[in-house]
Amino acid sequence: MIRNARIGAAEVEALAAHAGLPLAPGRAAVIAPVLDAWVADANALSRKMSEERCRLLVPVTVLVHPQTDEAER
Repeated sequence: MIRNARIGAAEVEALAAHAGLPLAPGRAAVIAPVLDAWVADANALSRKMSEERCRLLVPVTVLVHPQTDEAER
């Protein structure tokens, strides 16, 4: 899928409001081009990593959670 839509200040404001993140006036206009580039690059990486040749790749860093005893809960 090719994404033609751009992320502008209005979209940033809507996303921030939905996430409950307050933005100072004017910040959405500053954030929009960064987020727009990030989303485009993230989608490109996702397409690349979805290719057959990359299916067996795994992250180098593995995140683990410390084990807890049932009594600690």
